[in-house]
Amino acid sequence: MDSKLLLIHCITLLYRESELKESSGSGPLCQQVVETIKLPDSSVSLQTGREVIVGLRSTVHWMLDHREKSYDKTQLLQRVRVNTKDESHLYNALNDAIQPMESEDKLKEQILSYRKSLREHLNAQQITTILAQAYSQVGFGNDPNAKIDYREFVREVYDKLEPFTHDIIDSKHPSVIDHASFASDEEIVDLLSRSKEEISADGVLKTGYQAFNRLLGSNRGFRRGEFAVIGALQHNYKTGFTLNLFKHFALYNKPYMRDPSKKPMLFHVSLENELPMNIMELYANLKENETGEICDKTMVDPAEAAKYIRERMGVNGYHIEMVRLEPGQCSYHDFFDMILRYEAEGYEIHAVICDYLNMMNKKGLDRGGPAGEDIRQLFRVCRNFFAPRGITFITPHQLSTEAKMVKRGGIDNFVQYIANGGFYDGSKRIDQEVDLEVYIDISKIPGDGSYLNIQRGKHRGVNNTPEKDLYTVLPFRPAGGVCDDLLGEDTSRSSAGGASMAQGGGDWFDL
Repeated sequence: MDSKLLLIHCITLLYRESELKESSGSGPLCQQVVETIKLPDSSVSLQTGREVIVGLRSTVHWMLDHREKSYDKTQLLQRVRVNTKDESHLYNALNDAIQPMESEDKLKEQILSYRKSLREHLNAQQITTILAQAYSQVGFGNDPNAKIDYREFVREVYDKLEPFTHDIIDSKHPSVIDHASFASDEEIVDLLSRSKEEISADGVLKTGYQAFNRLLGSNRGFRRGEFAVIGALQHNYKTGFTLNLFKHFALYNKPYMRDPSKKPMLFHVSLENELPMNIMELYANLKENETGEICDKTMVDPAEAAKYIRERMGVNGYHIEMVRLEPGQCSYHDFFDMILRYEAEGYEIHAVICDYLNMMNKKGLDRGGPAGEDIRQLFRVCRNFFAPRGITFITPHQLSTEAKMVKRGGIDNFVQYIANGGFYDGSKRIDQEVDLEVYIDISKIPGDGSYLNIQRGKHRGVNNTPEKDLYTVLPFRPAGGVCDDLLGEDTSRSSAGGASMAQGGGDWFDL
């Protein structure tokens, strides 16, 4: 990027940050950028350009020296007009960039954009240096006949380049998730307030299944900020179940806003199924649960169905977004950027359903550690990102071949047996990173039908769920699959084939 434009970006960023109630501290970033700008060699033809750069650098240093005060806009523009001499386009660029913003969200969005621009400049400078040194090491070594360990060479270069896979947009270290200084009460009050929010029933997301709500404890739903994993073997309703939960959040919950100025949003992400398939499944499930009749998907009118889905899913005021991502092209960095973009657009995201998180590209994670460490890290960084934002995050995950062998062994109460046993595909330690574990499995009773067995495992911070509520069974229906029962009779059972709770419960062999 042109040196003069970089300096205009620094001036704009520092001015915009001074307008925030709490400055985000891009001073060190701007200082680093200024240090990379070299003055052109002095000559008659370049003298004017050299003077402009010197003048703009002096203005950036002046702003850095007066960070504790707000900047007078008129005084700042006067300085820059003098700095830029005949290059009026630079003055006009700054003047346009610091006009009043329509909202603080737009202001933050602009600040993020300038930080990213400056950070990319610094990254480019450092990457160029690393690659130049690497080329020099290989191409111009002292001994041309020396044997080079290319495996070790590549590892060293990769280690130097790896930090640049992270999109760091502020000056704090990326490992810092939360911080509290005991020098004042403000940060501690904020953390305690957030702790109360996490255990509060305010904003709890109910599901459409009465028994499943009981399974989640006294709050009768998912708490804001919880990270939940739904474990099951292949072809055991993981996608269908989580798509139902997404539907339930929209249908049965009035948005509880932590920030009333925002717009409530629910977000469904698929890294497996095509989006047209998920939309059709959502429409069919909505329709079948409403009518009790099987939906013929070949006869669906797209325009009519679109209107129906939009009205039903928006009944309580949620903005709904669904997206299909290419797993190989999407890392958790890209995923987080999507969330940040929605937040900058004024949305307060209440829940994200991700089908399946483990399919995401593991770029930027430790792939040199023990088997499954990258998966565990992926779950950890996602929980650390979503929990402070109060975003409930739910993802299904495949169970391991060991769990499949247990199932093939014909053991009774499969989901109860494997609960809390670490039977996850790829990593046995996922349970250490999540807040909530739920296990599901389909069983069939000859002559009766199919049932979904559900067992709750770990639930961080919830210790008051009665033992009898940790396991439940829901029937599959010809129309609607595992149908909603929140607004009607309780259809859950204590065992597959038994009587429903509305009928008094009991096991099938008691009938």
